[in-house]
Amino acid sequence: MSSPPALALLAAVGFGCAGIFIRRALSYASPLAAAIISVAVTTVLVCLLAAATAPVSQMFTWRIMAFVAAGFIAPGLARLAMFTGIHRIGVARAMPVVSTTPGLAVLVAIAALGERPSAWLLVGVICIVGGGVLLTGGGKAEGAWRSRDLAFPLLAALGFALRDNIFRLGFRHYDDPTLAAAAAALASLAVMGAVTFLQRRSGHIRIERAAFPFLAASGLAEACGYLTALRAFQGGDVSVVSPLVSTYGLVALVLAALFLRDLERVSLRVVLAAALIVSGVFVVMRSVSL
Repeated sequence: MSSPPALALLAAVGFGCAGIFIRRALSYASPLAAAIISVAVTTVLVCLLAAATAPVSQMFTWRIMAFVAAGFIAPGLARLAMFTGIHRIGVARAMPVVSTTPGLAVLVAIAALGERPSAWLLVGVICIVGGGVLLTGGGKAEGAWRSRDLAFPLLAALGFALRDNIFRLGFRHYDDPTLAAAAAALASLAVMGAVTFLQRRSGHIRIERAAFPFLAASGLAEACGYLTALRAFQGGDVSVVSPLVSTYGLVALVLAALFLRDLERVSLRVVLAAALIVSGVFVVMRSVSL
């Protein structure tokens, strides 16, 4: 399983598992506390692997700055924009916008990287994006909101899309995905750490001891997903890798149906979303093999 599409799907499994552990941890911790601890675990694990497998001196080069920038943008700033959007307009309005990330990533790849995806590949991307929007938009939207606050989830989606393209661009000048992942993770941790420090007295940081095992497991799963995704971006086009990685929502759905029956339920909307995503994955994989 060394081809970029296969690695991208493997990364989706890692991120999907991380999401399930986070969902459990949120029963005992606030979102900000869960985010910073999970990111910290991911960063430590990735850095330990990087130190064990490659000369750390190779991190001290301008060629790695693309990955530092990518980590600063997402999940650093993009995740904060997503949380702000959820707070201001609600999950039901914010998450469908964030789910357009792979579509935006493909548009940026076409414009900035000169990628030329086939018509069938674009059909697959549309199916995956449509399924993601359906999957995340099933909740009831409540409360007053301002349309301008849609800018936050849109900025989050754009941030994640730019991150994917910067990864791909960075590998034109740098060839070690493990060190690249370490640089990006450290940048993300710096952003999340700064925000946590600023919010330390706001009441947004709450955690119970029971959350730590789930957050440790989430960090491990995310580290695996992160490392695998970087290897996929090293060898594959954004228009292929980004949509496939984004199917982690489907992985999380399947795992939730199996292990989180007390917290999640499967509706007809979710089944239709899953069918769209699976169809999109099939079309993308088929178009790559042609």
